[in-house]
Order: sequence, then C-alpha cells, then structure tokens
Amino acid sequence: MEVLTAATTFATIVGLLSNFKSERNSASEDEYKEFVSWLDEKRHKSLLDEIMSNHLLSLGIKSLLNLNHEVVLQKLSALDETLLVLSSSIGGFKEISNALAPNIELSEQAISIINQLNSTGGSSFLESNTFDGTSFLFMDTQGSLEIKEPRFVEDDLTQLVNLGLLLLDYSSQGNRIFRITRLAVKLLTQV
Repeated sequence: MEVLTAATTFATIVGLLSNFKSERNSASEDEYKEFVSWLDEKRHKSLLDEIMSNHLLSLGIKSLLNLNHEVVLQKLSALDETLLVLSSSIGGFKEISNALAPNIELSEQAISIINQLNSTGGSSFLESNTFDGTSFLFMDTQGSLEIKEPRFVEDDLTQLVNLGLLLLDYSSQGNRIFRITRLAVKLLTQV
C-alpha cells in the first residue's frame, strides 16, 4: 500500500471508528460485527473490502473494539489531540489545526529544542542542575541548548516526550537524558 493511501485509510478508519463509537452509548457483544454492518449501512464498500481482505487490519480493529467503550473513546481522543498538536507545526495544516483547536500546539521553544539537537547531528542532551540553574548539555557533540523561556521548559519537554518526539532516559546519577526520535526529525522536515 502506498504511503498516502495508508495514511488516508488510517485516518478514515480512525474517523469512522470514532463516529461508530460515539453513536453508541455502550459496548455490545460483538462490536466488530456491528462495526462491519455499520460500515455496510453507511456505504463504505471500498473500506469494508480493504478490512475484509487484510487480516492484520481486521485483527487490529477487533482488538481495539474489544476494549472497554470508555477506554476506546479515551484512546481516540488522545490520538485526536496528538494529531492536532503535530499538525499545528506543519505548514498548510497549521491553519486548519489552529482553527479547530486554537490552544493545542507545539510551542516555538519545543520546536527549537528538537531543531537545535537535530542541527548538531547529536542524538541526546543531559539535564544538568547546578547552583547557577538548569542547563541542557549535548552529550555527543559540543554545546548546550539555548532556552529562551526557562519557566516553560518543563512543559515543552513533557509534551515532546508525550508525543514521542523525544525519549526520556536517566543517567547513572539520576539526571534526565532526552534522546531525539526519527519522528522528531521527520516533523522538522515539515515545519
């Protein structure tokens, strides 16, 4: 499956699962069977054919629908928020994302953090707390992060970790280490 087709199919399935679950107040005995019937009723023939012909896709949907109704709605909501945050930094999608959810976005500082690390060619930085304050030292290159809004750095780092743009680790002394991910580098090519 081509990348654009896979992304479009994924977005369609997630959207339809969200609609399906929101139309129902509780789970039934066989959610998957009801979802397939619902897709047929709503005339989503090509998507239904794709689900029926792709065993792994079918199993994934069954697995998701077997979860508690509230858990599925929470997961869909979290996915929705993640997509909005990520798209809020991508030109062309930024305006749409901000129109739908004006308070959900990556800050300039959060983008700057992953951009600074990426531009060094390094893979991680260490949080160092001293009497002079906190600094973030690149571990496999020279220098440190430039932080313009120190009071929001914790919020930015937490958001970057939650979105999978940075991985959190700890040194043997207990200091936090942040590692860049492929997803972060891909996002930077779109920003």
